[in-house]
Amino acid sequence: MNNSPLVSVIIPTYKRPDLLKRAIDSVKKQTYSNIEIIVIDDANDNRVLDLFSGDETVKLLVNEVNQGGCYCRNRGLKASNGEFINFLDDDDILYPTKIEKQIDLFAKNPHQVERLGFVVCHTNDGRTGFNVTKYNKVRGDIHKRLLEKFLIDGIETVLYKKEAVLKVNGFDEELVSNQEYDLQIRLSEFYGVDYVDEVLTEEFQSTDQISVNFDKKIRGAKQIYAKHNNAFKKQGFLFTLKLWVKYRLLDIKFRLAKIVGIEAYNRFLR
Repeated sequence: MNNSPLVSVIIPTYKRPDLLKRAIDSVKKQTYSNIEIIVIDDANDNRVLDLFSGDETVKLLVNEVNQGGCYCRNRGLKASNGEFINFLDDDDILYPTKIEKQIDLFAKNPHQVERLGFVVCHTNDGRTGFNVTKYNKVRGDIHKRLLEKFLIDGIETVLYKKEAVLKVNGFDEELVSNQEYDLQIRLSEFYGVDYVDEVLTEEFQSTDQISVNFDKKIRGAKQIYAKHNNAFKKQGFLFTLKLWVKYRLLDIKFRLAKIVGIEAYNRFLR
């Protein structure tokens, strides 16, 4: 693709060099060629340095102490040169045509989405041990719908315009979970979204997933509700009441999950 815009793929990693290699290999196999890969090592892990020493296709940034995923993503964002950004967790992968098809959609914008700021796709989600396809069929102005519920599964499914992410100041490093959801809410205030109607990424089950850390999920849900409470109130009393009930039920579900365990949660509560 001639004169194609640069895409920066930003990958935080923490003590998982083998999984990181799989993630990076999936980026290197992209049919879209104008890509820079930025890895943020959040543990100063010599295994990561050894793995990519001499690999000029990977820009490696190292945190001397563990700072967390949101700090790493923001650091990678600041170091990036791309017009577009794809965040990728080290335990997930992109399918080969992912970036090419999303760039094509940005270029064509066939649905004339106003101020198109991010494009998504679908994902195969195996994080619970069961392979489930998550469909991200979202288009246009989705701000009110996002206030009501989570709509976009998988941070790796999204290709962002860098200017859009910078406009809303990136990730909120104070949040303990739901950071991606928070970013989508803030982005959707200013930008529209569109989607490629294909499964173009895959998420895998791994250790230390926030998605199964119920203490963090409880705290994160509380933080999100408090942070966006004013936006909820602008939608009216009934809207706010409905969300308050949903939040209380979510809190109960996560507390039950702590008691019954992850397998029961995945089967009956998720």
